[in-house]
Amino acid sequence: MKNIQSEQLEKDGFCVFKNLMPLVDLESIQNTSIKAIKNLSLDHRIRNKSQGSLILIAEYPEFSYLIGHPKLRHMFNRLGFKDPRFSSGYIISKPPLSPALFWHQDWWGWDHPVSYTSEIMQIFVMIYLQDTTPDNGCLRVIPGSHRNPHSLHEEIDAHTEAVSRVENPKDKIYFSTKDEYVVNVSVGDVIIGDSRLIHGTFPNKSLAERTLIVFWYHPNFNNIPKAVQARICEIFNRKDVDTDPKGVNSMSLTHWPEPSRKLIDDLFPICKSGVRPQPWNRNPQW
Repeated sequence: MKNIQSEQLEKDGFCVFKNLMPLVDLESIQNTSIKAIKNLSLDHRIRNKSQGSLILIAEYPEFSYLIGHPKLRHMFNRLGFKDPRFSSGYIISKPPLSPALFWHQDWWGWDHPVSYTSEIMQIFVMIYLQDTTPDNGCLRVIPGSHRNPHSLHEEIDAHTEAVSRVENPKDKIYFSTKDEYVVNVSVGDVIIGDSRLIHGTFPNKSLAERTLIVFWYHPNFNNIPKAVQARICEIFNRKDVDTDPKGVNSMSLTHWPEPSRKLIDDLFPICKSGVRPQPWNRNPQW
């Protein structure tokens, strides 16, 4: 029998688990994130002006406990995810007085027919490190856009450098739309979303940094088509990823120290050799 969150994820493309993460378990992640943000170059901030930052957690083995946290594993079980696997994660932090995150969806396999079914190939797990509202850049989503066409699907590829740099701040891709839903959260809440869901954020109008951790999981890995599995393994190994062009030969989770790796090695995607990865295509063809 489905619970409320499962039904909402299926219908709207997202759901929220309130007060899921113990605050004490987020303290070390907050400290790690603060250090990572302080080490950012000015160029990184400029290139990712809309996002704020895109810091790969692959560089930080300290995230292993959070990736495989018992609360997240229990949440996956409640959602009916029988074989979850992890592919990547980021620290996304909007500095004070920074612009909105552009409207976009994050699925990359639109050439495969499975993308137009009810099967969820990939989810985001968002863990905010402070209370978040429209004033400091909370999430906003278009409910149902994971399964239905929307005018924002017709916009240019939202992962271009020009959009990340906010070269045209008057573009409607940064502004509110009549059918958006505002997702206010408190520290400890966890947001789950289908990667096909159109989402963005409000500007951060506050004088404080707004930080979240986003993880990408694949709910039922064994049911995923082999070509899509192969692409997931490429992402996991930081190979040919459009948002991580310099990732190859960089740190990956397989290189983490053994104590960190052992906490989550059951979540690593494993693929058969010789399978051609699903081609990149971030633009749906409804």
